[in-house]
Amino acid sequence: MSDRLPYSRRNTAWADLEFAPATVLDVESLQRNWRAWFELAAAGSGPLCAASTPLLLDLLRDESTQQPLPYCSLVIAADARSRLARQARQDAYLGATPRQVADATGLEGWAFLAAQLDAWADQGPARQAVLVRLLTQLGFYGVAVGLAGAAASYGDTAGEYLAYESARALRQHRRSSAAVLTDFARLAEQASNVSVRVHACTQLISVLLRDRTGEHRDRDWAAYGTALLPELEQAEPWLRALTSSRFWRAAAFQRIGARDTEGARTAIESAYEADDELGHAATTAQQRHAAQENRRLLLDVTVKAGGRLFPAERTRAAAEELLRLDGNEPSARFHVAALAEQEGDPRRAAAEFERGAQAGTLRGAAAAYRAFLCHERLGDREAAARAARLLLELDPAAHQPTTQDGPSAGALV
Repeated sequence: MSDRLPYSRRNTAWADLEFAPATVLDVESLQRNWRAWFELAAAGSGPLCAASTPLLLDLLRDESTQQPLPYCSLVIAADARSRLARQARQDAYLGATPRQVADATGLEGWAFLAAQLDAWADQGPARQAVLVRLLTQLGFYGVAVGLAGAAASYGDTAGEYLAYESARALRQHRRSSAAVLTDFARLAEQASNVSVRVHACTQLISVLLRDRTGEHRDRDWAAYGTALLPELEQAEPWLRALTSSRFWRAAAFQRIGARDTEGARTAIESAYEADDELGHAATTAQQRHAAQENRRLLLDVTVKAGGRLFPAERTRAAAEELLRLDGNEPSARFHVAALAEQEGDPRRAAAEFERGAQAGTLRGAAAAYRAFLCHERLGDREAAARAARLLLELDPAAHQPTTQDGPSAGALV
């Protein structure tokens, strides 16, 4: 999730904000929705990006698992978990390390994670890779980078996955670090495991597109990754399908950036084809979760691309499926609301924006602001005031929105 926000706010550090008691934001539902990140326990219908946390902890609890490699992918940037703790008025869940959270809350899940980190030196690279993934998901980027260090161990699959997860953690910790591209490029070129190589290409495409650095380098890595795909035939069917689908999704973004609409459409269709194979091949809990994550990401692309790639009927169907799959995650609601707004339905857009806002994070704050604009456009001053209050309860540094605020189209997409 980006820090680029559609509303103005004071330049106040998140940790220094004062969160008054909420009257519009349902803080109990917010904490319950994100139970997987608060209590590190399964939350049923919670957001997919958080649901993988207890799954990965289960891998560590199962001592019989020799190579518990992490295949889950979703990460929300900007330390969303700590911001959710502030929004839910639950500062006990703040802390610079899992040990501090464990001591403050007394919860078994946090104590178990802290104990695993205390035993870092005695863990094998596969378990270390799981720990780095967990730390990255939970926003402890500096802890992850500090533990992993120079993690690469070429010729060993577990060591290569550890290096891959370490590079992802570094990307969140220091987004502008040149070492991120260097680490992913080395994995793409030198790793012995072809899935790691293709995944590294996928990350390189994403980073280069987001940062807009290196003319045509995203295109070069897309071509390099495409040439690697035939080597995936030797991988397990579910891993081959997962790796291929993730790569083709990144390739679609690269082609959209290059204004190659037909090429982007072809890449997305290839990603969906591999995703269908993944859905049939996944058997374990982590594999099934990775398949859900992957489907969610493809639906997200379809909704955001809208008429640029697909007919309206397919985009609407993708929006409905996205809400069924991950409707309790703020960005899913945000993008569906933005689609409704683009289609000329500000009333439905406002309702979806408000539902997304109740799910918290900075994306939720942005959704509250967009709900305010929709209500203003509809002339519903009471609903607009409610949305404005919701924005301030999610981000006390936000400036009070006014009727003079500009149009919302295109903001934080």
